[in-house]
Amino acid sequence: MKTLYCAIGYLCNERCRFCPCSEEAADVSSLTFEEICTAIRRAIEERGVKNILLSGGEPTIHPDFFRILEFIKSNSVNISLLTNALKLADNDFAKQMFSIIDGEKLDVTVAFHSHIPEKHDFLTQHKGSFEKSMRGVENMLKHNVRLSIKNNIVKYTYQDLPEYVRWATSHFTDNVTLLFCNIDINGTAANNKNNVAVEFRQSMPYLQRALDIIIKQRKAGHKRNVKVLTTPLCLMDPYYWGFVENATQTVIDAYKVPNSDLLWNVSSDSGPLFKACVDCELKHYCPGTWNSFKKNYDESILKSIVSETT
Repeated sequence: MKTLYCAIGYLCNERCRFCPCSEEAADVSSLTFEEICTAIRRAIEERGVKNILLSGGEPTIHPDFFRILEFIKSNSVNISLLTNALKLADNDFAKQMFSIIDGEKLDVTVAFHSHIPEKHDFLTQHKGSFEKSMRGVENMLKHNVRLSIKNNIVKYTYQDLPEYVRWATSHFTDNVTLLFCNIDINGTAANNKNNVAVEFRQSMPYLQRALDIIIKQRKAGHKRNVKVLTTPLCLMDPYYWGFVENATQTVIDAYKVPNSDLLWNVSSDSGPLFKACVDCELKHYCPGTWNSFKKNYDESILKSIVSETT
């Protein structure tokens, strides 16, 4: 489905230690309601976009958030939302939001950085954020949103991944998707690299152990969708490749962020972008990883996957 990615502002009500945005980004003026509407209208008319993905910063704190939802709804296109769900913990806010849009037609991704409240709050630098995000998610699930729970794999919590999966699968029904994503080491994340970044060879055993739990649950009849993002296939046991999101470098149909023109066909900053990828037979299947990998890690750990010849 053709999508407009729209970061409506870089302001946020959390201060995640691994955010790829710089701290200075918060000083950039958010898009105005008129700018957002113009971008949406052009994306629909000129590119046939059918889905509007609202991001930030935190999109729900934009002063015109509800007007934006109303405008998108009036254009009969789908809405996707990347949010920390803090604002949705407010029952009145949630009530107003779902008076505008049908939850069953809304795709929402919420990041829980740990199943341990204190660790989640440490990473967001917002005390009580875990509990508020949980209340926000509960309010959304009452309206049957299509929900994905995302875990960003970082140094502080990667060893907890198996227990995180046990928590997530016990708290959320099978129709809630689980996402595991390696972080983009830019902005605040780059400044905190020594505290947040973890090498694939360190995190992979714990991720695979977490996926073993999912495999066991599936054998018992569970049908939860689980995706591993921005993770090169060459660094993962082939047994787990089925979890890896089947996509190479993604092209974003339309892209609008503050201080930028509306752009078409923008390449994502992740993919099979490395020397080892050139001759790899799986480069059209492998998601690769973030381009920032090049300046933070040794590329030699990436290996081309080629068929053996006799």
